[in-house]
Amino acid sequence: MLSLDNGFEEAVGIVADCQASAKRLCEALGYEVRHDGALPMAAGQLLGLGGVAAREILIAHPDASRGAIRLVTPDGKPGSLMRDGAQAWDSGGIFDINIRALAGIDALHRQLGAAGFRAHAPIVDWDFGALSVREVVESDADGLCIALMERIHPPLTGYDGLGGNASWVFNSTQVVPDFDTARALLVDHLGWLAVQETEGPAGTIGGANCMGLPVGLAGEIRMRIGIYHPQGRMEGSVEIIAYDCGGTDFSAARPPQRGWATVRLPVTDLSAFAAAMTAALCEISAPVRFQWAPHGEVEALAATTPWGARFEALRLLD
Repeated sequence: MLSLDNGFEEAVGIVADCQASAKRLCEALGYEVRHDGALPMAAGQLLGLGGVAAREILIAHPDASRGAIRLVTPDGKPGSLMRDGAQAWDSGGIFDINIRALAGIDALHRQLGAAGFRAHAPIVDWDFGALSVREVVESDADGLCIALMERIHPPLTGYDGLGGNASWVFNSTQVVPDFDTARALLVDHLGWLAVQETEGPAGTIGGANCMGLPVGLAGEIRMRIGIYHPQGRMEGSVEIIAYDCGGTDFSAARPPQRGWATVRLPVTDLSAFAAAMTAALCEISAPVRFQWAPHGEVEALAATTPWGARFEALRLLD
């Protein structure tokens, strides 16, 4: 059963060949196919595909009820990348999704490498005293970026009963040009709660970092990070990062270009969501109805933030 008003249910990526991408990701992550078929035309319009037909494949962790990945391939020649040529610190759109390595990040990293992903930097060990993690960020040829995280201490909780080496998708990151504006959208307008907020250097004491910043400069670059969720949990949460080093702005990029296109949030009140996002100066689409496989018929609309990240809100009608 879908969890309503509880963050995003799935991340949607536009790729050149959803069948090939689904096969590679299922082999690497241990996911399974939950749905494979034609993308409803109304869903394609919501996604920004216009009247172009498309195929969609939904993959998910076999033991999880949320945190899925929906891969969409429009008919015709593949488009360019939404963040074409972007570095990890460049703002605009949806940067990545986050998956936990449950039985060792090294093996999972190698599996994603075999699936065509390339890391932005070597695996990094972060030690914050009370918290120690290992992390690597990697992208494929479609611009899909995945961050893998392994908890070292304290022991990870909340993932009991999950088999395999990879968790479901629990978080998604957006690199933003203005932290306060992005935070206000999530907290002041949507009413989400802070899971975590930090500020500091972009690298470890030695300069190591997972984003590919120059090791000799990372310690001098400051970043602000915030993670937000309707109930203050890290499950379907949205993370925002702002760097003080500047960068290229990709906020104008839109589907049907390839990459992470949107996160989908099941909601109980579509009008309230639209009003909140309108007040936050988002672009709001007209509402549409379609079959959201495998969940049922929904009324949905899309809100695109000033920095080009897309949120789709869906209200179940069944």
